[in-house]
Amino acid sequence: MFILDDLKLKYKLFFVYLFCVFCPIIIINLIFYQHMVGNVKTIQQNYYRQAAQRIISRLESDLGTVTALCNRIALDRTLCEMLDREFPAEIEYVEAYYNYFLDYVFINGESYPQVNKAVLYTDNDTILHSGSVFRIDERVRSEGWFQRATANPDKSHLLYGVTQRRPNNTLFTPLFMVKVLNLYKRLDRHLKFVHFTLNTERIMNIIITEKLKGDLLVLDREGKILFADHLPEPGWQLADYLEKHKGQVVVEEAPALEWTLVSLIDQQEVSRALREPRNNIILQTALSLLVASALILWISRSFYDRLNSLSAHVDTLVQEGFNRQYTGRQGNDEIGTLIKAFNQMVVKIRSLIHDVYEAKLEQSRIELEKKEAELNALQSQINPHFLYNTLESIRMRSVEKGEKETAEMIKRLTRSFQRLSRFRREWVTVAEEVSFIQDFLAIQQYRFGPEFQYTLEVGPAILEWKIPKLVIQPFVENACLHGIEGNDHVGKVEIALRPMEKKLYCMVKDNGIGMNAEKLRSLWADIKAEEPQETNIAIRNIYQRLRFYYGEDFHLLIESAEREGTTITLIIPVGGYACTK
Repeated sequence: MFILDDLKLKYKLFFVYLFCVFCPIIIINLIFYQHMVGNVKTIQQNYYRQAAQRIISRLESDLGTVTALCNRIALDRTLCEMLDREFPAEIEYVEAYYNYFLDYVFINGESYPQVNKAVLYTDNDTILHSGSVFRIDERVRSEGWFQRATANPDKSHLLYGVTQRRPNNTLFTPLFMVKVLNLYKRLDRHLKFVHFTLNTERIMNIIITEKLKGDLLVLDREGKILFADHLPEPGWQLADYLEKHKGQVVVEEAPALEWTLVSLIDQQEVSRALREPRNNIILQTALSLLVASALILWISRSFYDRLNSLSAHVDTLVQEGFNRQYTGRQGNDEIGTLIKAFNQMVVKIRSLIHDVYEAKLEQSRIELEKKEAELNALQSQINPHFLYNTLESIRMRSVEKGEKETAEMIKRLTRSFQRLSRFRREWVTVAEEVSFIQDFLAIQQYRFGPEFQYTLEVGPAILEWKIPKLVIQPFVENACLHGIEGNDHVGKVEIALRPMEKKLYCMVKDNGIGMNAEKLRSLWADIKAEEPQETNIAIRNIYQRLRFYYGEDFHLLIESAEREGTTITLIIPVGGYACTK
């Protein structure tokens, strides 16, 4: 649902422009163009339909005139009498022809432009062939029009000749109209016809006069092409013509003639009619997109540039420690308000960081002073304790013997005092710590004599490693004094210092009286106590110092069993880490 929240702002703006500006403008103009195309096609169809209706009206008028002429001739009783009369001699027919037939107004083609020629036919053998009157012979009887007219003598028959093609690719069909003239019963001794050859040129002129850009076809009721103002291929049928034509087709019926007018609209004419509107729509679309894009870009830059600049500033803010406010363009809108609030927040955070930093420095200073005081206290506790034990050993040995060894012990004691006074540094080398331990062990050897034995194993690779001062010697002192005293056999102390995975491994082991489990738990409780205890002060001080220097990155293990001795294992980081600390 909130997938847009993870989308960058520039992509959101692009989608807004695409789906709210670009696509709607294109779709609306396409729909408008389609409507306009439909309107233009409808106008073209109406124009062609009206032209076809005018052509049909004129054709029906002309053919109706010829039909009326046929009916008037059929009702002319005098003409029927003349055609039915038997002339005894040829001279009588000739006189009748010149007196009547020659001037017969109804068959004068000049009076009726719809008719090219009019001929009267009769089977009266006394009538001679003349210009407009012919006798029916076997040739005439074999004609199709004759058979059709005699089969239905009560109506006028419109007949078609052989369709012809002109050099200008127009197509026309000769038309004829035939009417039987035997309406009067007493004048029906002979079969009589009137035969009109219609003026097809006039029909073609009626079709061409409309000056349609497309093609116009006139079909009979069987679908045969009678007239066409243009036919590109000889021998084409209507189906071929319509299949080739890809434009619109307008069909109008002429029921009185049983004809069909098919108008084929020229597609190029439609394209020409649409060219200017299409160009206008393209221009309007381009202008709309240009203006809308410019406005969208102008408005979007108002907030996108500021938000993008603010986002880049935020990315670098943490690295700079909140030390720089946003100094770019702000404005007074919601984004400007956000930027101002952001700058106020930066100032507040910087102030809080400063306050916290100062407080932390002060706290660190106090902690450091506290630790230094604790270290000084530890040293003040350790040094007198060590001095007391050493002096006590020398005293007791001096009472028993008056040997020169006393001078050597005093020398070692003096060296130990000198080291303590010089150890102002917090860190010493392993070699310095080992030298201190050797002096202490020599003094203990002087004190206990044969009852005390020790071994000191030190790896040469660790001599220059840095460690906190006095973190091993107190464990050796504890092993000598608390482990050996009270022991009824020879006391032994083993000390081993060697490297272990970039750490210093230290082991101090004695065979003294040891501790039971209860005392061991009490020892650990004293060591880990937050407040100083009255017992186990030296070991607790060492533990606290190690925690101060290393945190949790050291390991101290105390293993002991009653009458079996105690083993102390200490593992601490050394080398570069310790020096850096």
